Amino acid sequence: DAQQFYVRKGAISQLQNSLFDSTFNVIGIIGRNNNSDLKNLVTDDSRTINWPEAGKVFSWQQYVNDIDAVRKKLFGERGKVSLYGQSGGGLLVHQYLSIYGRFVDRAFTGASVDYSLDSESGINHDRFWMETCEHDTTFATRVSLLMESNLFPRELVAMLFQRQNFFVQTESLFSERNKLLDHLLMNDTATINDYKSKYQISDILSFIDSPDGIPVKVRLFEFILPLLNDLKIEADKLQPDLENLYFSCLPLINAYNENLIEPVMIDHRPLHLVETEVFVLSGRWDHTADYRSQIALASTYRNHCLFMADDNHTFTSLKSNGLYKKMLITFLKYGKKDIRFRDFMKSCEPYRWKEGAGSCPGR
Repeated sequence: DAQQFYVRKGAISQLQNSLFDSTFNVIGIIGRNNNSDLKNLVTDDSRTINWPEAGKVFSWQQYVNDIDAVRKKLFGERGKVSLYGQSGGGLLVHQYLSIYGRFVDRAFTGASVDYSLDSESGINHDRFWMETCEHDTTFATRVSLLMESNLFPRELVAMLFQRQNFFVQTESLFSERNKLLDHLLMNDTATINDYKSKYQISDILSFIDSPDGIPVKVRLFEFILPLLNDLKIEADKLQPDLENLYFSCLPLINAYNENLIEPVMIDHRPLHLVETEVFVLSGRWDHTADYRSQIALASTYRNHCLFMADDNHTFTSLKSNGLYKKMLITFLKYGKKDIRFRDFMKSCEPYRWKEGAGSCPGR
C-alpha cells in the first residue's frame, strides 16, 4: 500500500477480523517506513532529504528482505508462509515471490499495481480522459478552460479527480466528475475545500510532506518508474492517476533523471518457475491496476487462478456482499484444487465480468 498505514501497531487484530478468521495466524510486519532512525538517516540537520539514499533505504528489495527475515525468525530457514496484499501491497507480494517464491505456499493479491507490465504491453491504465470525453463531448473544452485559467494548481486538480474514484460509486462517476469540474471553473473555493476534506486530500498532503512521507514517495516512484520514458504531462489532456503519481514523487524523478538513482524493477522471469498457488483478483473497471495487465500478471504463474470481477479498484461490490473476505479465506485455507474452493467460486460467477454480457453500471 502506497500510503503504508494499514500494518501498524495495534491494527493486526482488526485486520484479522475484517479479512480473515480465527483459524489464521495473521502476522503483520511493522515496516521500515515506521522506523524514525532510518528516516533520520536520509535527512540532514537542515531537514533536507537525501533522495538517492532514501531510494536505497526504502526500496522494495529492502522490504522484501525484511519480510523474509521475519519468515526465517518465526518458521526457520525453510519454513513456508502464505501472503496477502492489495494494490501496492499486492505488488510487494509479487516482488517477494520473484526472489523468495520457494517459501510461499499460497498468495492472494487484489488489484496489484505493476506498471512494468503496462509499459511492456503499451497499456495506459489511466482511462479517465478517454472515457469521460466519450461520455461528455464538452468535457475536454471545459478542462482546457480550467487549465488556461490557472484558478487551481494542476497538482490539486489531478488529485481531486484521482481521489474521487475512491469515494464515488461507479455508476455516479461521470456526473460527479462534471460537478467537480463545474465547481473548479466557478472558482468555488469553499466547495473545493469541502472536496479536499471529503476526499482526505488535506490529510494526505500533510502526511506525504512529513518525514513519514519519505518512504511513501519512494514507493510511488517505484510504481511510476516503468512509465517514465513515455509519460507526458499534456496541457490539453488530464490523466489524474498518472499525474498524481508523477507530482507525488517528483523529487525522486528529478534525482533519477540526473542519474543519481539506479532503481531495480521486478524481474518476472523467476515467477514462471515458482510452485506457489497464486490467486490474482482483478477489477474490470479498476482505474489504477488495468485488467489487461492483471491477465498478463496471472499468466506468469504456472499455478495461478484469475478472477476478473465486474468491479473497481477497491472491489466495492465484492466487499459489500462479503465475497471478498470469503474468497480470500477459502483460497488461502484450501487452495485452488480443493472442491470446497471450487464450489465457492461457482457462487461468485454472477460477479465475474464477461465480455459482451453487460458491464458495470454507468459504463
